[in-house]
Amino acid sequence: MKAKGILALTGEKLRCSAMPLGGIGTGTIALGGDGLLKQWQITNTVNHRAFVPNSFFAVRTRTLSRSNDNSISRALICTKPHNGIDFIPAKSVSDHIITNNMKEFFDKLPQVENIIYDGEYPISFLKFEDSELPIEIRLTAFNPFIPLDAKNSGLPLIVFQFRIKNISNEPIEAILLGNLFNFLGWDGIKTIRGESHPLFGGNYNIHKKIGEWNAIYMRSKTLLKSDKRYGNLTLAIDQQNVLVSPQWDNLDNFWSNFIEKGTLLRSELEGASDIGVTWTGSLAVKKKLKPDEEKVITFFIAWNFPNRLVDWHLNYALINDLQSEFWIGNQYNKWFKNSSEVIKYVKRNFQFLLNYTSKFHDAFFSSTLPPDVLTSISANFSTIRTPTCLWIRDGSFHGFEGCHGASTGGKSGGCCPLNCTHVWNYEFSLAHLFPTLERTMRETEFKIQHKMGYLPHRTVIPLYLPQFGEKPDFGDVPPAIDGMFGMILKIYRDYLITSDLDFLKSSWSYIQKLMEYILKEYYVDSEGTITRAQPNTYDCSIYGFNTFVGSLNLTALLACEKIALELNLLDWAARCKKLYTFSRETIDKECWNGEFYIQKYDEDKVKEFQYGIGCFSDQLLGQWWAFHLGLGFIFPSDRVKKAIKSIIKYNFKESLEGFKQIPRTFASPKESGLLICSWPNGGRPKVPTLYTDEVWTGIEYEVAALSIYIGDINAGLKLINTVRKRYDGSHRNPWNEVECGDHYVRPMSSWTLLHALTGISYSSKLNQLSISPKINQRDFQSFFITKSAWGKIFQKITQKMLTCSITISYGTLKLSSIKIDLKGEFIEVKINKSMLISEGKYKDISVTQIYNGSIIEILFDEPLNLKEGHQLLLEFY
Repeated sequence: MKAKGILALTGEKLRCSAMPLGGIGTGTIALGGDGLLKQWQITNTVNHRAFVPNSFFAVRTRTLSRSNDNSISRALICTKPHNGIDFIPAKSVSDHIITNNMKEFFDKLPQVENIIYDGEYPISFLKFEDSELPIEIRLTAFNPFIPLDAKNSGLPLIVFQFRIKNISNEPIEAILLGNLFNFLGWDGIKTIRGESHPLFGGNYNIHKKIGEWNAIYMRSKTLLKSDKRYGNLTLAIDQQNVLVSPQWDNLDNFWSNFIEKGTLLRSELEGASDIGVTWTGSLAVKKKLKPDEEKVITFFIAWNFPNRLVDWHLNYALINDLQSEFWIGNQYNKWFKNSSEVIKYVKRNFQFLLNYTSKFHDAFFSSTLPPDVLTSISANFSTIRTPTCLWIRDGSFHGFEGCHGASTGGKSGGCCPLNCTHVWNYEFSLAHLFPTLERTMRETEFKIQHKMGYLPHRTVIPLYLPQFGEKPDFGDVPPAIDGMFGMILKIYRDYLITSDLDFLKSSWSYIQKLMEYILKEYYVDSEGTITRAQPNTYDCSIYGFNTFVGSLNLTALLACEKIALELNLLDWAARCKKLYTFSRETIDKECWNGEFYIQKYDEDKVKEFQYGIGCFSDQLLGQWWAFHLGLGFIFPSDRVKKAIKSIIKYNFKESLEGFKQIPRTFASPKESGLLICSWPNGGRPKVPTLYTDEVWTGIEYEVAALSIYIGDINAGLKLINTVRKRYDGSHRNPWNEVECGDHYVRPMSSWTLLHALTGISYSSKLNQLSISPKINQRDFQSFFITKSAWGKIFQKITQKMLTCSITISYGTLKLSSIKIDLKGEFIEVKINKSMLISEGKYKDISVTQIYNGSIIEILFDEPLNLKEGHQLLLEFY
């Protein structure tokens, strides 16, 4: 695997950079731009500033032809990014913070001069530079990430693959060292100083052979299996002949021995540690390298912490037992009894895991889409695997809104539990990358849907506990209507991705019950307009006519109509169509002001939390959904286009200098950003809708995608570039987009940028692939994914020829037809060649061509079953 140069971080951009590494539902450890392993969140706790000492990699070299001591030793870390004396931290983030225990650790070790960090999620590529070292050191760190394969993307470990190369003119000896601190007993919250902590005690490390690999297995004798801190760790290396020091307890002594003798301190410390202290375990390998010779050495850190408990707010108004801790477990603990088993599994399957992670990286980052776009999309994949998201023992997937941190004022824990429907309304990444996990979220919604029909916008797990909304008179907030519409849209999205008619049929009773509730409680005389209180994602209720909730209503009605037609429920389909038509006309008439859509409400009755005649950035949320679902324009196209342009015209600020962002600040004064709302014509309410003076990346991506959908490519790209400048590593972490918490869910709206820019979609019902790139049409390449396959699509247009190819990197793809939108590049072209390439063999394919304006449709006389490694090649003249 090699970096594609999409996001190369150097200098001050290393300061806040920290890619979280770990599997789905396993927790993560972040690899910082300073080389430090930080944000240790693998013990079923959320603590963004957690740090474990003594866990690092180092190198020692010496030139073999010289008799004198010429050894050079370095820890593979670098404090230089943190040395800026003029640095002013951004608000609402903490990735820049170096805690006291980190400082103590930095001060003890000699470091490399510089680090170059290429971050292309899920892989960190680091180059460690030091003018005194005779070797080049590169690190590729990742957790296996294979879209559509949730299990192999949910392994509790990190892979650290080092490449060391002799760049001198003489033979050298290099020792590569890996260390892991046995922190068992630690609660994941309290600060660890040095090698001691009151929660330590009874810890022990043992050296194990796993085939040709070596490992140090770390356990505790004092922790009961029922203790929430119970677990184990493994440090492993893919080398047979190694240096081992299973247990040591003093970093100064250990390091002195390593740099002076080139050996690991022989451990005379046996058995379990005393109360209050613990051990560190180390593995190292010694290699002799000729000039220009290179060696590859791979370390692994694996973990196993089975006792995930509910440690967040529940529906305490209806829970009588306030003393019990509720166990939910982790999915990965069903597969592995301990961390040693994880290493055994990875050893057996390492080439598979490495190859497919590499294939995904290549397919995604070889795209001709702009680097900022690729980073905005991929960086938010990481949220799926941060502590924001849970994959619990029963197989269901859940998520907070984000993780407590600087933006929330909380030091630990998940923020705003759980499965908040109105925030997860903006998430598209999980639905496409791991649709089986997204499906479990719908199944959970069905289980908690109230008998009256409404859907609570938060979930309580375990599901046998009382849910929010079971007794609304117990102080529960009313269910969010945008989240309820979202359930319908997500079910339809699931069907478009999977074509699973059985699931659609089983979903209908829940859809019908929900729609009947909405018609009864929200619609005016059941005519299709909603003017009553509309609780929503802005943590307030808006009233009257508006297109924020109104557009979601329209798109949900269209989706409901489509679902009803699929199920041959013609009366329901006609009912939804009638409601849609009436509501569309009413809202468009009431809310259009000539430039954008406003809100109309009774100002005498409603005194606060409305946006009125303001230009609301989220005013076309339903239109955004409609574009992604292939439902077209839900309002007159000319008005939609003008409204989108007006959002950017009035809400995008080149500089936020002098503007007061309240209640939270997510962009610094000299930075650019898109405000949630502005009032270009005056009329700002005394108490407007909450958060209207903030900047949210999740909304910026939505508006960017809307701009691209209507053909305003430059405006969309400008918004994306704006986000990336703010999250460039110097003041904010590229892999931690913040709103109400770290690793916030809403920015997973960035997936729609891929759909908007590539125009790639697949109908699993028709087995039809459509390609309509909005950018770089003449030399286009992009990642694509369906329910059963992913790979690369390539399009090349010259003066006389069009070439299109589809390469399957994973899975199988059934294909009956392809649509290619040439956007006027040719008046007319005819297919010249169609063939399937497999293992170097060429097979001609019989096709029929239909030409319709700028769109070429290729019908295969017999449906194709493309398999992994297959390439479909089409040439037109």
